[in-house]
Parts: sequence; C-alpha cells; structure tokens
Amino acid sequence: MPSGAFFLQVIVLLDLVILVCVLTVMTSRVGMEYGYEVKAPASGFLMNIVGDVEFISVTAGEQPSFYLGNRLIEGGLPGVAAELDRIVRSHGTDGGDRMSIALRLDSSVSHGLREQLENMVLSRGMKCYIATEPAD
Repeated sequence: MPSGAFFLQVIVLLDLVILVCVLTVMTSRVGMEYGYEVKAPASGFLMNIVGDVEFISVTAGEQPSFYLGNRLIEGGLPGVAAELDRIVRSHGTDGGDRMSIALRLDSSVSHGLREQLENMVLSRGMKCYIATEPAD
C-alpha cells in the first residue's frame, strides 16, 4: 500500500459516515413533536379564531394529562386552574376578553371533564374553543 493510501481511505470512510448521518436526519421526522398524542374527534365545523390563543391538550386515560402548548401541567384540574389564572394575570385586567383558550381533547375524554374545562375557561372571562380534526 502506498504511503498516502491509508489517509485517502480514512477520508472516504469519513465521507460515507457523514453522508449516512445526513440522510438519516433528513429522512426522519424533524419538526415540532410533543411527547404526547391526542386523537381529537372529527368535525365539519370550521371557525376562525381571532386574538391570542393558548392550546390546552388533554390526553385520554384514567388519569388524563393536561398540557399547555407542549408543557405538562402538574396537579391535574387545580393545576389547570392555576395556569388559567396566570394567563389572565399576564394579559392584564381587560385582556381576558381578548384571550382565547382552545381545548384539544382526545376523543375518549369524558363529556364531564370537557364541561369542567369549558366552565373554568369561561368563568375567567376568556373565550373557549374546542379544537377538532377536519372531517373527511
């Protein structure tokens, strides 16, 4: 083997490793992914939401998990109430009527829980929307 051949083989091997890494990253799902899954029910009703909107997502299960954006809300429903109070405070005294909360609920979340969340939002003077998946 000539004296410079080993160096060339290392460069070719390094190029192949970089190429495989780049292809792996480019073909994987890159983007905003949350650590939870919510399968919202389908709906044919569409509405434009105007103003500031925060999304509260609720997962299914015996002990549903609540998320504000992609952040887990600790403490169940009392934790959600505390977060809603924080949102109202952060938007000032008259900001509550301009602020909206979109509830993104898993399709297996109970009607009672949905109603509790809606009442919590509406009692603080904010608008409440239910986020769904588009119907086919």
